[in-house]
Amino acid sequence: MQSTRVAFALAFGLAACGDDGNTAAPSSTQDATPRPSADMEAPGPARDAAPSPEDADVADAAPGAEDAGAPVPEDAALPPAPEQAFTEPTPFVVTDWLVAQPANGDPIFDRLATDDFTAPDGPGVDAAGLRWRGAVTDEGGALPDPGGGLLYAVARITVETDTHLVAQADRVLSVFANGQMQPGDVYGSGAMRVPVLLRAGENVLVVRAFGGRGAPALRLWQTPDALAPNLADTTFPDLPVGETRTQYAGIALLNGLETAVTNLRAEVVESDLWAPTTWTLPAMAPMAATHVAFELRPKRAPTEGEMEWPVTVRVSGDGLPATYTQALTLRVVPAASTHRESFLSGVDRSAQYFGVVPPTDFEPGRAYGMVLTLHGAGVQGIGQAAAYSAKDWTWIVAPTNRRPFGFDWEEWGRLDALETLEHAMTTFGADPTRVYLTGHSMGGHGTWNVGVHNPGRFAVLGPSAGWSSFYTYGGESPPTGPFGRARASSDTPNFLSNLARRGVYAIHGDADDNVPVSEGRTLVGQVRAFTDDVEFHEQPGAGHWWDGDLGGGADCVDWPPLFDFMQARTLDPFELDFAFRTPSPWTTPRHSFVTLRSAVSADEDCTVSSTRAGDTVTLDTTNVRGLELDGAALRARGVTRAVVDGRGYDVPEGLLSVGPQTGKRPGQHGPFNDVLQRPFCYVYATDDTVWQRYASFQVSTWAHIGNGTACALPIDAVTPMLRATYNLVYVGALPEQLPSMPEGLAWDDLNVTLADTEFFRASVAYVYPDGDRMTGVLSTAYGEGASLWLLQPFSSRGGMPDWLVYDAQGGLAAGFFDPEWAFR
Repeated sequence: MQSTRVAFALAFGLAACGDDGNTAAPSSTQDATPRPSADMEAPGPARDAAPSPEDADVADAAPGAEDAGAPVPEDAALPPAPEQAFTEPTPFVVTDWLVAQPANGDPIFDRLATDDFTAPDGPGVDAAGLRWRGAVTDEGGALPDPGGGLLYAVARITVETDTHLVAQADRVLSVFANGQMQPGDVYGSGAMRVPVLLRAGENVLVVRAFGGRGAPALRLWQTPDALAPNLADTTFPDLPVGETRTQYAGIALLNGLETAVTNLRAEVVESDLWAPTTWTLPAMAPMAATHVAFELRPKRAPTEGEMEWPVTVRVSGDGLPATYTQALTLRVVPAASTHRESFLSGVDRSAQYFGVVPPTDFEPGRAYGMVLTLHGAGVQGIGQAAAYSAKDWTWIVAPTNRRPFGFDWEEWGRLDALETLEHAMTTFGADPTRVYLTGHSMGGHGTWNVGVHNPGRFAVLGPSAGWSSFYTYGGESPPTGPFGRARASSDTPNFLSNLARRGVYAIHGDADDNVPVSEGRTLVGQVRAFTDDVEFHEQPGAGHWWDGDLGGGADCVDWPPLFDFMQARTLDPFELDFAFRTPSPWTTPRHSFVTLRSAVSADEDCTVSSTRAGDTVTLDTTNVRGLELDGAALRARGVTRAVVDGRGYDVPEGLLSVGPQTGKRPGQHGPFNDVLQRPFCYVYATDDTVWQRYASFQVSTWAHIGNGTACALPIDAVTPMLRATYNLVYVGALPEQLPSMPEGLAWDDLNVTLADTEFFRASVAYVYPDGDRMTGVLSTAYGEGASLWLLQPFSSRGGMPDWLVYDAQGGLAAGFFDPEWAFR
């Protein structure tokens, strides 16, 4: 057992704000925002996040591919509810506020988190020592700019009946109403919405914001519907002429009920254009926003001259007072144009899209390459794609990183890049020996980071204005101990050795005032120790985002010498001579013909080196406990014998297992975020509003930050089928309520007990296997749950080890289970 005292950096707010890579960005030249029917207008602007020069977080194969289809609940049945169109919301104006700025710390967050906050009656000093003053918002709901500090704004609102609101909280950390905390949109995209419920009588609405991005703003709309769509936050594809492939649409839905909606069904209504389809979510969290996917299966291919295809979607579920419909239109585009494609993510069964630049003069049956390009912070995938001119030899695809700011191409961002690559390779049939990785700014960092952890995928890395790590670029201190190991993949330079025999072509403006050119120079100097195939172009006098006359797109990304460099190089995805390093089988389980099952210790990297001599490959490993070799791939190369750490094996036609295969394995390995990287569902104690509110907050946060889908429901509603198809994250559960848990861990009303050590008034978080799935637990000894809000996993810098015991001041003990899931 490893002990530590980790100071949480206000994870309930500030650390969850986002993952900036400071970037300039290409603007999107295409608007693929779905349009509602004429009688329905989305509240607020529906647009891509505006690129800003001021604003810039895996497995080898994307996890959860076997989970691509959503399960149909055991007792699924359409509720006998009337059908109606979603109602257009109307503005709900609140102009009078009291505001205060704490001088030191945050004296009221804990009270808000536990619904124990008493609002001030008027201007003056309250019991917490805060000085409140009156403020009046403008038409856009703008509150006073707190500068670089923390701001609270409070409004008292009286309504005659229970009232459902839709809230847009820009440049805001969180919004509180009647005990329910909702996440704000710290980036101020103008697209995020959350539900707010006002009860009959007086209500207190609280806004919590932190300065640095401009004045916070809160806009509100009223709706009579229990369920509301957010048509400003959608994930829709374009429909290429001549194509009939299935794609997916995603719409953010807001559940305004204080109970879960179970058996949620998202249907495409049959028409002459569309086949009927149904996508299901076991349960939509109370008072939460989440994305739902609609399967788009066309009956015929769009033709030239068609500009739009109408589609009607329908949403129903147990507990909803109505079945809701919405008419939308999708854009038809020429097959050769830059456009959006979408797919169903294996991470969470959400609809995700990527931008596509098809090859010029496309010839069916011809083998094309594929260039994966990663965008900078604040940029949409389609905007990144629009910065390139089409090539005659390759596809260019631009994933989203889940959001324009997203995860710095780490954690779920890295998964999105790999999922997009897998889907695009399958859809377009690209040559696996001619795959390349590039990107700009935050995407330049992603090029380095995704590339070093997946060297078996890319023949060339082409980072533009890329930075090395949070530690060199952002000035953060690297974490140590178990947290350092959980986040080891972030330290890109430690894994540059994986780029041996790869090509690197780096680009940087020598006057870049956003990402210093020293970042590029340092990384290029470091990678030259491992490969001689390196070029570095410094553009004289150029800043962060620059263009010229050489390329057909923006020169800082669409640089012709870079694409010539790529086209001249290929990769053997099943190389037999290599040296590979990974921080964990969780980060990258596979390279070439080797799949790592588990490590001996989570405290060290794993390494595998391979050399071929005749019909034999010889592998030497460090810190590798169990692995598998792809016998078919080896025998196809004439290899019939393998020697692993001195022991010989005959190579079979199938998989060759070496070492223990029990215990930890890819997909069921840890650390904590592993439970959130396959379809997951929060489970909270029945009739306990504290745990339900935390679960709902996390569901909405995942929708905001990860463009994602998650479910949540009471613990007594969990079925065997749900356990078999979702990773369950138990919030506030007692040990006797859990299907399985590690020996030596317990908690009650007073203490968390770990082995022989008791931690008074502490909280616990851990992951543990449950059959073929993973279980996550977030609970606390003393029941009121305020410390739970400290944990915010949805961040590129939010990685935790397998288990953690902590209190409001930070970590008390943390560590990893051993390979057989026992405390070390």
